[in-house]
Amino acid sequence: MTEASQIRDRHYLRCLWAFAKPYRRWLGAGLVLLILQVISTNAFPLIVKRAIDAFLLSDAESLGEQARLQGLRELCMWLFALAGGMFVFRVSHAYLMTWVGQQVLRDLRVTVFRKVLSLPMHRIDQLQVGRLMTRATSDLDALQELIRNGLIGLLANLLLLVGAMVFIWILEWRLALALYGVFPILGGLLYWVTRNSRKAQRSTRTAVSALNSSTQETLSGLFTLRVFNQREPMRERLHSQSDAVRAARATVADWSTWHFPILEITRALATVVLVLSCGIWAPEQVGSLVAFLYYIRYFFRPLEELAEQSQQLQGGLASAERVFDLLDEEDVSPDPEHPVILSHVKGDIRFRDVEFAYEVDNPVLRKMDFHIQPGQFVAVVGATGAGKSTLFSLLCRFYDPQQGAIELDGVKLQDFTREDLRRHLGLVQQDPMLFSGTVADNIGLGRPGADPIAIERAARRVNAHGFIEKLADGYQTDLGEGGYRLSTGQKQLIALARILLQDPEVLLMLDEATASVDSETEQMIQRGLDEVRHGRTCLAIAHRLSTIQHADLILVLRHGRLLEQGTHAQLLQSDGYYRSLVEAMRMGLQTSI
Repeated sequence: MTEASQIRDRHYLRCLWAFAKPYRRWLGAGLVLLILQVISTNAFPLIVKRAIDAFLLSDAESLGEQARLQGLRELCMWLFALAGGMFVFRVSHAYLMTWVGQQVLRDLRVTVFRKVLSLPMHRIDQLQVGRLMTRATSDLDALQELIRNGLIGLLANLLLLVGAMVFIWILEWRLALALYGVFPILGGLLYWVTRNSRKAQRSTRTAVSALNSSTQETLSGLFTLRVFNQREPMRERLHSQSDAVRAARATVADWSTWHFPILEITRALATVVLVLSCGIWAPEQVGSLVAFLYYIRYFFRPLEELAEQSQQLQGGLASAERVFDLLDEEDVSPDPEHPVILSHVKGDIRFRDVEFAYEVDNPVLRKMDFHIQPGQFVAVVGATGAGKSTLFSLLCRFYDPQQGAIELDGVKLQDFTREDLRRHLGLVQQDPMLFSGTVADNIGLGRPGADPIAIERAARRVNAHGFIEKLADGYQTDLGEGGYRLSTGQKQLIALARILLQDPEVLLMLDEATASVDSETEQMIQRGLDEVRHGRTCLAIAHRLSTIQHADLILVLRHGRLLEQGTHAQLLQSDGYYRSLVEAMRMGLQTSI
């Protein structure tokens, strides 16, 4: 293991200790129980030695039968008491440490989820949902094993090892020296295996993360894969990634198999060395030989467990690296210390020379400058990649511009808290997101605590009440994950009811909500949109001429620039880019403009 790896591991262990520190009293109690367990365990062979040397060898006959049996009974009572103590201490320690581990893991899981919710949007896009799921689930599970069995079990076995080494020195220092001579050989072999095992563990975590990401992507896009006959290529991709996981885990298993043969051969070597040494230096100390054989067992049994715990430690540290790297990610920029609070906004929106890029040297918006009056309906048109969705993301402050300023009612967006800003903005998506829960829960999402009457009133105003009433349990019908029980049009109507109940002053439509429904549903959604849009400033990414020509203002974007702006009639008279776009629409032609 390189020095850099050791430094990283120490850093992650310190981070883990920060979560365990609130429970340090319980950890201290666990340490006391552990020390008592080690003392009682290592005292056991000493009593056995005493029983052999004092009461079982031929020299003990001089004591008399009654005294010999009385001495054996007393020592057996001590052995029984030590065995009971070992049981109580071990069980109490295991129970206490499991409880502490669960508490630490709970705190860590809450912190991870809080961190994910506070990540900037560009980092969420880069990390991908599947990778975030891996860090929030399987990586945390691996950390649980690291805490419960890796670190705590490692400490317990290390103390048992140290205790055994101390007691054998006290028992007979010459035999102890002979036994110590085996340890460097054992340590060198285990270091070699552990170093290579750590590399294999890291490769495994990377392969598993890639597989989880692809699996999540496949399940989310299964319909699209079938439509485009891409099931076989995706199956081959998943098969290849599964092979990578299998190969990585096989490598880990290969290195793991080395631990036990190494321990077995070293234990045999230690026994041979001990018997020879006893024959040379202490042939009369039969009890010491038996006690030493106990201590060899006490020494190698923890090493056998350490072999398994080493794997958990390596896997846990690899997961800790990923989890704490996530926690070290930069949060979204903080809200202002003294924010501007507006109970109501008029909907006056101003972009002043706004420039924005997701990546350096690849600008998406250039010198964007326009003014939207309160209550105007504004259509945003342009080709894919022109910057339409980015415009809306900046308004919601999912991102902040690198240059220029965006103002709402004369106040820069950065002067609001994000929560207060988004309270005044309503977002309508072409494919709205519904959550597991009832219809009422989903409609009331933007207004927690809304009463059933207000929820039903909002549903009626967007023409959603009719189909909701026909559901099995009406407004209390559980929609399931993603609202899979509803059609696209029904999802849209529920989303519109949600927006209406939220009652924002500015409405942002990411795409035409009627783009993928039948004509009858389109009319219902359009009436719902008219109800939601009434009296509000509204910006819509528009693709249909029927929508565009009724806008109060049209913003024409191309390659991140505002090429033209004006009403439908004004832009047609200018005989520019917009006119050619409209002519292509009227002819029913596809255009990439």
